[in-house]
Amino acid sequence: MTRLLAASTLDVAEFEAKLVLAEAVHALAEVAASCEERAAELGAAPKPDQRRATDEQEERLAVALATPPHQRLAALPRAWLTPLLGMFGTSPFDPLLDGPSERVRRRGLSDLQDALGGLLDAAARLRPAADQPAVPSSRPAVRTAQRPTMGRRDERFATFENTRDYRGAADWRDLGSPYDNDLLELVRVNRDEIDALETFALALFDLVAEADLESLRHLARLTWDEARHAAIGQELLHERFGDPFAYECSMIGIRVRGQMTGWHAWTQITVFGELGIIGPMRALERTARRRGDDRIAHAFGFIASDETMHLRDSRRLLDRNHPAGGLARAADAARARAGRILEELGLYDAEQFAQLDERQIFELLGE
Repeated sequence: MTRLLAASTLDVAEFEAKLVLAEAVHALAEVAASCEERAAELGAAPKPDQRRATDEQEERLAVALATPPHQRLAALPRAWLTPLLGMFGTSPFDPLLDGPSERVRRRGLSDLQDALGGLLDAAARLRPAADQPAVPSSRPAVRTAQRPTMGRRDERFATFENTRDYRGAADWRDLGSPYDNDLLELVRVNRDEIDALETFALALFDLVAEADLESLRHLARLTWDEARHAAIGQELLHERFGDPFAYECSMIGIRVRGQMTGWHAWTQITVFGELGIIGPMRALERTARRRGDDRIAHAFGFIASDETMHLRDSRRLLDRNHPAGGLARAADAARARAGRILEELGLYDAEQFAQLDERQIFELLGE
């Protein structure tokens, strides 16, 4: 179910529903990881490839992903999460002999209940029309689940897909103050981290049967963090600059990373994205503190701390686990793949892209 939720963060369009799905991804990944850790304590630690879905599970996932996103979201609580919650509610563990397992069960039950409530609320807002079929009209032609390769956006957003340069976008307006201009730009950067949450979610989807448990937990946490950053950006846009949906949403990041494998996408956003955003946010935080703008200082202080953790832990995990053999080789492979995709999209020449430094790549693709 974690993979189903992760894939759905891309093709469920409504902004608020994406945030709910991202938090649910983190909750379910934590439940699964806690169960796996307890199994290891009992001497039955599974290997990564043992997380691979059975043929029956894979076909069920493929059918679900072939269902229109709104209908899928409506079916998630009843068809997927409620049975899982029931299993956690009734599985007995002796609280004396097997207290650690009982603690995992209780904590998992609480997390699953929270996820169920959020998904029910999201599904209620997006309930499909009564005359629409609740399942696909035909079974998918292939039995292997295919995740989306492009994110969808809420119809309330206008979008642009050629750059992450907000000051060069058609809707940019100079506010007459360097502080206000920097604030508007960085608030929009964070609101548009919708594509960062989608990137980490797709990496999680792809790597469940390949990556170590620490990497999977990390990817799930990053998915949730980026959802929080997007929500903070949206809220600050509303507080300081009016209707947040009046500001166009950049999609070039997911347009490129959605076509990458999970390893490449995770590497690209880590090496060429997250590093570039920390410095500007720390600078804005310091300026806000000098101006007595505590709301902005606190917001960007927390976001920058998250991004620092993302960068540190992702680089360590990629260096240790990437199949290319180390972070430098992983970065070279991700850069080459991004260049080919940009050229296929008609946005940039691959040879020219190969000459860009990390800062220039960040300015083009963002986080």
